Amino acid sequence: MGRFFISVVLFTMMSAAAFAQQKTYSISGTVVNKETGEPVEFATIVLTSTEQWAVADANGNFTIQNVQPGKTQISISCLGYVTDTKEITVSKDIPVYWIELAEDNLTLDSVVVTAQDNSNSATTSRTIDKAALDHIQMLNVADVSSLLPGGATRNPDLLTNQTFSIRSGSGEVGNVSFGTAVEVDGVRLSNNGSFASIANINTGVSGASVNNIASTNVESIEVITGVPSVEYGDMTSGVVKINTRKGRTPYTVTLSTNPNMKQVSASKGFGLGTTRRGASRGVLNTSLEYTRATKDQRSPYESYDRKQIQLTYSNLFDRGIFTDTPLRFSVSASGNLGGMDTKADPDAFSENRTTVRDNSFRGNFDFDWLLSKKWITNIELSGSVVYSDKLNRVHENVNWAQDSPAVHGREEGYFVAQKYEDNPDAAVILRPRGYWYSTMCVDDRPINYSLKLKANWARQFGNVNNKIKLGVDWSGDGNFGIGEYTENMSTAPDFWEYRYCDVPFMNNVAAYIEENITIPIGKTRLNLIAGLRNDNTIIRGSVYGTTSSLSPRFNLKYTIFSPANRWNKTVKELSFRASWGVATKLPSYSVLYPVPTYYYLSTFSSTSASDGSAYSAYYIMPKTIDYNANLRWQKNQQAEVGFDIDIDGYKISLSGYYNRTIDAYRLCNEYERFTYNYTPISSLESCQIPAENRVFNVDRKTGIVTVSDATGVFADQTLDYKSRKRMTSTTYASNSINPITRYGVEWVVDFKRIRPINTTIRLDGSFYGYKMIDENLVAYSPSVTAADGEPYKYVGYYIGDNDVANGKETRQLSTNLTITTHIPKVRMIISMRVEATLLSYSRYLSEKDGGGRSRVISSRDNILSVVDGSIYDNEGYTVLYPEYYTTFDDPYTQRNYYEDLVWARENDAQMYSDLSRLAVTSYYNYQFKKNYYSPYFSMNFSVTKEIGDIASISFYANNFFNNYGQVYSSMTGNWETARRYITNFYYGLTLRLKF
Repeated sequence: MGRFFISVVLFTMMSAAAFAQQKTYSISGTVVNKETGEPVEFATIVLTSTEQWAVADANGNFTIQNVQPGKTQISISCLGYVTDTKEITVSKDIPVYWIELAEDNLTLDSVVVTAQDNSNSATTSRTIDKAALDHIQMLNVADVSSLLPGGATRNPDLLTNQTFSIRSGSGEVGNVSFGTAVEVDGVRLSNNGSFASIANINTGVSGASVNNIASTNVESIEVITGVPSVEYGDMTSGVVKINTRKGRTPYTVTLSTNPNMKQVSASKGFGLGTTRRGASRGVLNTSLEYTRATKDQRSPYESYDRKQIQLTYSNLFDRGIFTDTPLRFSVSASGNLGGMDTKADPDAFSENRTTVRDNSFRGNFDFDWLLSKKWITNIELSGSVVYSDKLNRVHENVNWAQDSPAVHGREEGYFVAQKYEDNPDAAVILRPRGYWYSTMCVDDRPINYSLKLKANWARQFGNVNNKIKLGVDWSGDGNFGIGEYTENMSTAPDFWEYRYCDVPFMNNVAAYIEENITIPIGKTRLNLIAGLRNDNTIIRGSVYGTTSSLSPRFNLKYTIFSPANRWNKTVKELSFRASWGVATKLPSYSVLYPVPTYYYLSTFSSTSASDGSAYSAYYIMPKTIDYNANLRWQKNQQAEVGFDIDIDGYKISLSGYYNRTIDAYRLCNEYERFTYNYTPISSLESCQIPAENRVFNVDRKTGIVTVSDATGVFADQTLDYKSRKRMTSTTYASNSINPITRYGVEWVVDFKRIRPINTTIRLDGSFYGYKMIDENLVAYSPSVTAADGEPYKYVGYYIGDNDVANGKETRQLSTNLTITTHIPKVRMIISMRVEATLLSYSRYLSEKDGGGRSRVISSRDNILSVVDGSIYDNEGYTVLYPEYYTTFDDPYTQRNYYEDLVWARENDAQMYSDLSRLAVTSYYNYQFKKNYYSPYFSMNFSVTKEIGDIASISFYANNFFNNYGQVYSSMTGNWETARRYITNFYYGLTLRLKF
């Protein structure tokens, strides 16, 4: 691998030298509005082969210098216009190149309201443009997932965190949403610095929420589901690129409504004119949006607010020293105030309330300098910072019939509960009896920053096009939050201070190189892309130190027929592509630094006094936090093949993929053993001091209780105590030892346009499969009392988990039929979409290396009633035994569980009772049956109508026929409502005004 990339660099240097004397040319031209003939200022002109560009001035004029000879594509784009792409041949200076751009509206002959394949990409990538976003009335950017092949519509929802999960299913392990990279104008939305990203690491660390992204200011969204460029790091499951509006636009006001959401927004792209010398002052884009969502329109007291502002300034410097080497510059800042609020219903007595802030700030800058030198084409420098404030505040009522202790101490030892007014810093606070309100907060304020430098070198050697990309980037994550705290310590429940801001920052320095070469072979064309990325993660002051990882990636596309020169042929386009790559996902703080937990036990409790107060003593033991120095960064190996063909206007795109997630982040646990001294309440029976005069003291180290007489009449008395043995679990971050596999096929079939009624038909779908087996060794000890009344003393060790199932496989076949009718004369587009799930299969697994894991039993009440047969072939209850177990007194000897259980049943009833608690039985006799759901369907309807150039209105109705059909489960043998699998009937209306 290293030799390959050294060869690439040497080849680049020799090529640059060999062609140092190659003659170059210039292209000058004018961009105008096709309808009015007026100049189109700020139009961007790009030569795709050499990545050279220019921006049209106020007169629509542009010039690109140092253009190499040969064929190239010239692409012209501008906000509010249809992109125009043509192939040209450069063999001399082109002094006049006339370009007419058509306005992007519904008067065009063709308007696409579905996801479009990026035909020039060597990997699977799709773009959803503004027309499609307006047609589906996107209120949350995650809504566009429904436009991907086989995607299912979901009703808008801002009350729960919305994330992107590419090529995955719900409830799967492997941290899929965490591994999906989401970028807004090149700014990465990272969840690495958050401690709130983990709900259950075994089912997945959550990805970055997209709830706080203003939907009305989005111009387009690109979703890369295949193997992306090595430019993209810190991801394992694809890339979502969200692009906001940049350029001069009219005033735009958007009003949206549906049963649970209301939205209003305003935006404008201001052209700032020119200086006295004719230089552009640039463009300022502004956007304001307010969105409010409620959970239930009948009681709108649980809601989410999004109040966002965005400012983007962009300009081109092409005068003076930048005449031949223009420099594009942009700077952007956006802020969001809002979050979730569950205000108490005024008709209810309770004043309980939960608020979750979703405040954020995103700032970034970008310099793109076109040098057009022999040794370099352009260089780009960009930087960004993302700061979030996710304060979670819970205000709820609590009541106690008597004084109740709350533990806050973080040091090991024995402590007596004390009243807050007597000692506000006590390790155990004695909360007063009565009716109170407690307010608890979790302050989570992650920050992410990055700085990137990228250089491109592009050359045209005859018909061979060669591009090399070199880059370095530095990114970091941290947290300024103070963690959990209370607004009133006197009524606070158990909690322990853990300041997020004390955790070291995590920095990552990456370097990458990528070769992209296109070689003509006769009339065909071969595109090869090979890249290597090296990430170095630095966490100073921690056991993790510096970790390095490599991510090689390859893409190939072989174009046999190109549509440019086969317009009169039956097969107009045919190409094949293949990709393979490795991607690495950095861990989040919730993985690297699990929040410390504490274990406490009541060691003494006195009789209540006449006023209802009581005295209690507790033993507090901080659980050991094991920072796993051997933690490996999660990786994903992805392979993909596909082809694209156009047969007389019938376009077919097919891709198959196979992904393996390696070293997925997860939690493991182990047990600590300790002994503590317990003083039973019966020891007070021999105490001669009257109850009302008793003063209790507990030795902090030994836990021995001494009773003193407040009147001084009686001497101090030491109470009798017992030594007890106890175990408590501790957790630490680790990796899954088994790969998680995901595989599937995706297809898109665009039928030939029915011109008499200007109607298009699209059939898209996906077949998706998933399999997971967990063979990590897991320790488990139930938190129960043993048969002799003492704490439980056994620990069982299981393959996977203490569950009869340690794996799952699923398969799903989904397909969508979209019929779109466009009527340009009345500026209207109507679409109908039928969504069908034809196959939905799942099955729980219980497997380990070398054979089965769970066993069939004839009776759930008899864990030793094992019968012959496979758990998959029999309908019966199953049992799981630990692989082995250990005892408190002998933790290092692995004992045979099954043999000891059989022996104990005949010889030791108490031991049998205790050991049987480690056996796990299934709740149902169909646990491992194959589960096929019968097919289910839904139909959606959407319409968009433009009223001249001043307004447009869109309406949609999901599940238009209000399907409440039944779905049959082969595992349970029961019918259930289809509402669990398809969206409820829902509708919405959007009005857009332009002036």
